Amino acid sequence: MYRAVELGHVIAGPFAGLLLAQLGFDVVKVEPIGGDPTRRDDVMGDSIFVFLNRGKRSLALDLRKPEGREVFLRLIGRSDVLVENLAPGALERLGLGSDALFRANRNLVHCSIKGYPSGGAKSGWPAFGTLVEAVSGVMWSNGGARLPASITDMGAGLYCALTVLWALLGRRQGRYEVSLFQSDLAWLGYYVIALQTLGRVFEASGDRLPFWAPYELFKTADGRIYIAVANDAIWARLCKALRTEACSDPRFATNAGRVQHREELHRVLEAETSRYGTDELLRLLLQHDVPAAPMLDIKAAAADEDAPWDLTSAGGKAGVRVPRLPLPGSLDGARAPEVGEHSREVLRELGYGEREIELLIGRGVVKP
Repeated sequence: MYRAVELGHVIAGPFAGLLLAQLGFDVVKVEPIGGDPTRRDDVMGDSIFVFLNRGKRSLALDLRKPEGREVFLRLIGRSDVLVENLAPGALERLGLGSDALFRANRNLVHCSIKGYPSGGAKSGWPAFGTLVEAVSGVMWSNGGARLPASITDMGAGLYCALTVLWALLGRRQGRYEVSLFQSDLAWLGYYVIALQTLGRVFEASGDRLPFWAPYELFKTADGRIYIAVANDAIWARLCKALRTEACSDPRFATNAGRVQHREELHRVLEAETSRYGTDELLRLLLQHDVPAAPMLDIKAAAADEDAPWDLTSAGGKAGVRVPRLPLPGSLDGARAPEVGEHSREVLRELGYGEREIELLIGRGVVKP
């Protein structure tokens, strides 16, 4: 089994560690004596921490103390991977820069998640995911809205986990960097290409895909439904389903025409969709092979029986459902660790005797 040390906090680093845990890695989460700040959020409770840290072991360690750094480097020496998302220069200030890490383990795969590429003009900027969305073009492309949950941070964590797997597969030890900024910019890849080849900037569009139409939300008699017409063949099938006046309008005969006259098209179609209940309209559209789906709130999505779920404990409750990660392996039944829950266990694995462990605890280097 591979061992990964996660020196992560909040979202990006812990999400990379979560992916590795599901894939069967022994993930040792090294956290401050007081624990990861998401353990005790005064609005979200422990929801964030539980989701991101299931199936890991916790070693609570004070890296500001020389003995803490010694423990950490011994752990690195007996591990395969280090994942971290500390601020630029933080490891170096602790005396744990690349020289120290690779002296401890020359075969280490180190993935460092940063907000912006190191050495760039923005490398020292604060880098919460939403700030990166603002400067990367993602927020503008999303109609001025932030992405839900923490998709930017999780995207960087996903790229980090993939980088780790690639490095281990090819035995390519070394330090690798993933930035939230580059992760976000990569999502916009075909927009960037279109800007250069077509000279077009697709305006922020909210629920609408700006280059296909109709590809957006429509009101129904009792809710809203998303209809996705990706080509003229689907448009023909939509016309058979709804028999709307738009189908005989030459302005809407091609996708380019539908995009150009989108507002009028939406008005005409919505006059028809609003006559149906959501379930009724969904059945009609699916019968005609028109891609469509109702817009559900989080309560409905969380009750969906088609989705696979894992069970965990959170907020003092057992049997809490968590969306299963679409990966091999399983975290079903796994819970997030208490602060330092596995400190003694990990120290024993590193060769520390009981007396040494008690001394480290007594000096505040380790929390059991």
